[in-house]
Amino acid sequence: MSETTSTAGHSAGTSAGPSAGPSADSSTTPAGPGPAERAAADLDATIAGIEHRLAAWAADAGAALAAMSGKVTGTAVDKLIRPVVEELVQLPGGYAAGAGFIANAGLLGPERSYIAWWQGPDLEHVDALANFSPNSISRYVKAEWFRIPVETGQAHVTGPYVDFLCTDEYVLTFTHPVFTRPDAPVAGIVGIDVTVQRLERGAMPALRRIGGRATLANADGRAVVSAAPDIDAGDLISPDEPCAHYPVGRTFTVWSNAAGL
Repeated sequence: MSETTSTAGHSAGTSAGPSAGPSADSSTTPAGPGPAERAAADLDATIAGIEHRLAAWAADAGAALAAMSGKVTGTAVDKLIRPVVEELVQLPGGYAAGAGFIANAGLLGPERSYIAWWQGPDLEHVDALANFSPNSISRYVKAEWFRIPVETGQAHVTGPYVDFLCTDEYVLTFTHPVFTRPDAPVAGIVGIDVTVQRLERGAMPALRRIGGRATLANADGRAVVSAAPDIDAGDLISPDEPCAHYPVGRTFTVWSNAAGL
């Protein structure tokens, strides 16, 4: 990926005093953000909003788990997690297609994990039977969206990828580690599934304001959503000069002029 240039906004300058002379003239005042910069800022607000909501949820879940007296149970986890999922997936105009929590081994007992994940407006419980089968739960704990936050202790975004476990659609899975104490091992992860289709509905107007081939790309240079009709989710892309780059959220970039590889 070529060098990224942030053009989503400008810092306000220090007010000049009487001795500033000609530099205080309005004709030299830097221009404010243009239409493309404002559109990129809108996309950044959308993605950052998902990331911030997830981080706050992880902090709240960690504090609640730490406050539980006695052994943490699956029933207690469900009661803690389900109301938040309901709020996320039923939010009008929201982006969450599903969400939940997966416990790391040790939280509910030695060598045991636990999944509390629901999807859709009807809150379908995803693969609850996996909680009774160590062999079944292993496909979750080995998945990128679980493994990387647990290994690094950092938030992560997986995708776009086809989610055969839940939605059977192209999705981005935003996940965040949960800690019961700052010095404790990762207790589990909270996550939000965002379908590319939902994100496209919200992002396309902003992308078109940036350019006819503007594309939201992940950190690996794969398209998530594109205004170009020949670029699909998951396609590898490259910048086609001239091309401006706008950082979005923690790891995404909008390329103003993208080409498929």
